Amino acid sequence: MCGMHPSAQMSPFARPSLRAILLGAAMSLVIAAPALAAVDCVMGSKAAPAELIPACSIIIDQASNSAADRAAALLVRGDANARTSGGLTQALRDIDRAIALDGKNAKAWRLRGDLLREAGGDLSRAAADLSKAIELDPQDAEAYELRGVVYTNQRRLDRALADYDQAIKLKGDDAQAWSDRGVTYYLSGDNEKAIRDLSEALRLDPNRPRSYTNRGAAYKKLGQLDKSVADDGEAIRLDPKVAEYYDNRGLSLAAMSKYDEAIADYDQALRLAPKPNFFTNRGDSYQLKGEFGAALSDYEAALKLDPNFAQTYNNRAVLYKKMGERRKALADYDTALKLDPGNDNATAGRRTMIAEIAKFGDEPRRPLAANSGNGPSFDCATAKREVEKVICADPQLGVLDRQIAETYERVLKVVTKRSAGDLRKTQRDFLATRNTSFGRPGYDLKKVMQDRLQRLNAMES
Repeated sequence: MCGMHPSAQMSPFARPSLRAILLGAAMSLVIAAPALAAVDCVMGSKAAPAELIPACSIIIDQASNSAADRAAALLVRGDANARTSGGLTQALRDIDRAIALDGKNAKAWRLRGDLLREAGGDLSRAAADLSKAIELDPQDAEAYELRGVVYTNQRRLDRALADYDQAIKLKGDDAQAWSDRGVTYYLSGDNEKAIRDLSEALRLDPNRPRSYTNRGAAYKKLGQLDKSVADDGEAIRLDPKVAEYYDNRGLSLAAMSKYDEAIADYDQALRLAPKPNFFTNRGDSYQLKGEFGAALSDYEAALKLDPNFAQTYNNRAVLYKKMGERRKALADYDTALKLDPGNDNATAGRRTMIAEIAKFGDEPRRPLAANSGNGPSFDCATAKREVEKVICADPQLGVLDRQIAETYERVLKVVTKRSAGDLRKTQRDFLATRNTSFGRPGYDLKKVMQDRLQRLNAMES
């Protein structure tokens, strides 16, 4: 079995970019008469950034306003900037100014910690800011939850779980906190608790596609594949434009040996986002179906996108081994281990391949020869096309090829001269199409050969 590459079901925390901060109407503002729109900054922090940014600037630029009021306006403008494309840098500047003006504003510290986390910057600094927010306001459930996210990203899972516990204790109806704690339980290997928490998140908010796919990942770990497929289906229903949801469901379907359904999901994932792990996973299903050419094509597509994708080399090595290409298999195992020294599958596969080469040599295995009476109609020792090598490596395909050739020759002897010309043309077309179509996604070599044999048998009867 190939080591299929999972999508990152659990790692991304899908959450609002920032939580809106409503300041209320408690500001004692000095606002110039023509600038009454600044009230929008006080009362409308959910308004569009294009409206909020100039409105808040009026308050911030009015030197006669108190430091606390200007700091509060900077928070709203920072939130608005964070919601604009490329505005995180300006948002951080605004929050820095707010903290300089009012260092005891817990929301400012919490907001900056969240911005630092979201920007993918210094997670230690983000955790420090969120800790300061908690020190200033120990009842801030959201600050605990956000610090939990930072700790999870740092893989400090025990600390993360403690923070989520506190967030849920303070605000038990926060679906985001339940969902994030469920993710962390999954990462710690406790799938039952992950399912419990993600189910509670979905009870509180049933329109959370990522919570469905994350719960599906936990069900998959427990071997409950039907539930995993159902959850990924719900995620797709809620948000059909996320490629990872299709890939996740494809992995579960493949684990259930429903390769055609899995391939259909990988097809959709690739239409939405051509990623190397999607190509690799589809290649695995093609390999398990016995469509070696399509599998090779997908592995090559994956490596073209990411030449350092260790799992693809490992899985292609498995395929080469099945095809009797020991030298190529060993080379791929070597590359996989060079890129990922801890890959246990590649280590075991390489060990097996070295033993096989020591016993049989590193020349491609030719289990079926043209003169064996049971192999293909051509000489495997001189086969050059990938489709011919695959036929040589697969006893069933080898027998099919010989049956097609022998039946064709028998039919050719009994048909009329005119029909013989048509028969030769259809046979040439069959071989030409086989040679050019092999390896393309969806091309089923075995079925095509079976169909050709069936048509020839019908002519003979």
